[in-house]
Amino acid sequence: MSTRYRLVELLADGRFHSGEWLGRRLGMSRAAVWKQVKALEETGLEVFAVRGKGYRLATPFEPLRAEAIRAALEADVAARFDTIEVFREIDSTSDYLRKQEPPFGKTGLRACAAEWQRAGRGRRGRRWVSPWGASLYLSLSRTLGGEVLQAGGLSLAAAVAVAGTLEGNGIEGLGLKWPNDIYYRGRKLAGILLDLCGESGGPYQVVIGTGINLRMPAGAARDIDQPWADLSQAGVVVERNRLAGLVLQSLVRAIDEFAKEGLSAFMDEWRRMDLVTGRAVTLRRDHGEAISGVACGIDERGAILIESAGATRSYHAGEVSLRPGG
Repeated sequence: MSTRYRLVELLADGRFHSGEWLGRRLGMSRAAVWKQVKALEETGLEVFAVRGKGYRLATPFEPLRAEAIRAALEADVAARFDTIEVFREIDSTSDYLRKQEPPFGKTGLRACAAEWQRAGRGRRGRRWVSPWGASLYLSLSRTLGGEVLQAGGLSLAAAVAVAGTLEGNGIEGLGLKWPNDIYYRGRKLAGILLDLCGESGGPYQVVIGTGINLRMPAGAARDIDQPWADLSQAGVVVERNRLAGLVLQSLVRAIDEFAKEGLSAFMDEWRRMDLVTGRAVTLRRDHGEAISGVACGIDERGAILIESAGATRSYHAGEVSLRPGG
């Protein structure tokens, strides 16, 4: 374990600890402790330093543990996982799983979580702000046949599953913005990113990345380029390891159901939480085109329906924004 991570774990309880006490446990001088504390700033962690008291994290956190995440799974789901890994630092949990040898021909699953992502990814190449210990950065890898993915809408089903998990933990006021963003009272709380790897015709390795804001430090929040929310604003405290396990379990169950019934099994829940239908929207596509109109729901493959210039058309990709007054 690196010195930096050992220091974070010593400070995880949110209490003040003197430089002398920390130095004894880390085997270094108080001056070296101070340098390590300063080095934590690049991770997004905020540490208070008070003369006569020492150092403490602005916000305590629960370190992630692979065994604790697995313990939150029901036995039948836990048995299906080949690996559940936790990293202190990583470029991206999804990128890591994409680089692993897919378990083709198996029913196995892989999961990866991290305390800090150096290069977390959002949709359309955006950076996902990932301060240390402040959120849940979690990815799931599974092998699926091409016929399942051709049905369309898996990312929407995943969003419904994650939102349902949060609701089940007492989070009210949630909504879904096409295709897979989870909002709390009009601000983005969580996002889903789906990556596919494999040869044409399948089988495919599907990696579903989930980012959920738990308690965003003020310093890191300044780097977010859109209205955001975190679970602390909902007044609900959820253990990080338990939440990670529950999210993984809901995703596994959702993929099972999707493989059997397609998106139709999730349509009622999507409609209940849909923030976009009936609103004036602008859809920005990858090649720069912008389509403005009124959102009319989604079709059976998860494409958004937009009425514009007297015609209703379906769109499978793009970024939706709500227009003022819509």
